[in-house]
Amino acid sequence: MGFTRIIPKVKWLETKFFPNVPKLTRLKLFFRPVSGWSMHVKPYDGYEQDDIKIKNLFLTTTENSEEFNLRYKALFEYFANGFVKYRSVHGASVCYPGARSIHGLTIEGLEGFARFFPLAAAWLASGNDEVIKLGGEEVELVEVLRQGIIAGTDPQNSEYWGHINSLDQRIVEAADIALGLWISREYLWSVLSNEEKSKVIVWLEPVANKKVYENNWLLFPVITLKFLQSLGVNNLKLEQVIKERYEQFKKNYIGQGWFDDPPKGVDYYNAWAIHYSLFWIDQIDSSFDHDFIKTTHQEFIEFYKHLFSKNGFPVMGRSVCYRMAAPAPLITGTLLAPEVIKPGLAYRALDLTWRFFVEKDSLQYGSVTQGFCCKDLSLLDKYSGSGSCLWSLRSLTAAFYVSKFIPFWQSFSEKLPIEISDFSVVNDSIGWKIQGNYSTQTIEIYLLKEQGNKKPRLKKYGIFNQVLEVWLKRPFRPDNYKALYRHPVYSTASTIVKCNKSKFKE
Repeated sequence: MGFTRIIPKVKWLETKFFPNVPKLTRLKLFFRPVSGWSMHVKPYDGYEQDDIKIKNLFLTTTENSEEFNLRYKALFEYFANGFVKYRSVHGASVCYPGARSIHGLTIEGLEGFARFFPLAAAWLASGNDEVIKLGGEEVELVEVLRQGIIAGTDPQNSEYWGHINSLDQRIVEAADIALGLWISREYLWSVLSNEEKSKVIVWLEPVANKKVYENNWLLFPVITLKFLQSLGVNNLKLEQVIKERYEQFKKNYIGQGWFDDPPKGVDYYNAWAIHYSLFWIDQIDSSFDHDFIKTTHQEFIEFYKHLFSKNGFPVMGRSVCYRMAAPAPLITGTLLAPEVIKPGLAYRALDLTWRFFVEKDSLQYGSVTQGFCCKDLSLLDKYSGSGSCLWSLRSLTAAFYVSKFIPFWQSFSEKLPIEISDFSVVNDSIGWKIQGNYSTQTIEIYLLKEQGNKKPRLKKYGIFNQVLEVWLKRPFRPDNYKALYRHPVYSTASTIVKCNKSKFKE
């Protein structure tokens, strides 16, 4: 590609990546290298054996095996081991192997900590061991987490997570930090000194004064500030912000359990971001807006439960690498909406989802790969870094948490709708029809509101992207919005990207 052909492309890219920003500022942002871009984290020694071990465990154990539930203990230990292996000296930053995001090294290290933290908290809260054996060594989980929290919220520490600003990724991660602290409050918050608690509060409080995007981001400050209120930190400002953010968020409600999520619209963020967040808000303060949260959860699950099978689910929309989090609202529904979802059905969806993706090599190096199956930068959003895809753990976090209240892991697995008969269900509010074929176990989403029958092709991450990244030291991944949102049909039988041939048999 000649230089004269690159210039128009660069102008298009800098306009696309930084809209609504003055031209000079936009150019500066476009050409500014990402912090830590050249840093490459090597997989820890012995990761191959761990990857093979967890995969074999999922593929060889069945419901009738005594090891059936042990694989989820092993799965937690797999991620805990990766967390410990890649953590920094003071424990506040966890940088995994993988491609960098637009956010820079500090944020990526925070993401690596924050996105595992709620799972560890749920593990503790559900009565599991505080001391776990990883690679033959004993690890005191509470102490490991405590060290990270202390270092990350201490401005004098070299691993300080930094001040929270408007439209800052720290707002997202602060919600997971607050959530992890709330879930593990009897184990972790109780062992912090008053000074350490004060620093945590000082780090979290600024979310009350910062701008957020008017989509699922509106719920992050609500979670964080609700946690602070649960500690007794309360004033008119916090109450006002919670009310304003939440009421603004509710304007995105479409109906029948689904929310718009601008600017992309309707996708799986309804499951792993929106209903997941609403569940935790209700857990922290059940008097807040319980009826609305419960009702929308019920309505969402009634339709959404038809998406799962032993072949995964029809993947569409952004943040594809969060894929294993998809069953989360079914699991949270066992507490919030038990009238419409039984533990056995939620367990079945969780188990088949994780078994499908583990078999497809979605776990590597002690973490979650950056793609649909293996690492695939064609599908990776520019905001996703080496630890971002650990949002996949949200279904596990929910499962360990609900097991504190119900015998989730001991539930007898129930058949999913696709395992019983053919079906065709429609949600008029979002314009989706989910169709299931019992004989082929195929599930399809028909986007009824879309025009035409064109099937936009997936743009591959190629040489042009690589050259720009080497030159500018920042991610330039293809824009696959049309492929991810504009197909008339998304099917488990014909996915956007191909994976290894399945070896999974029940």
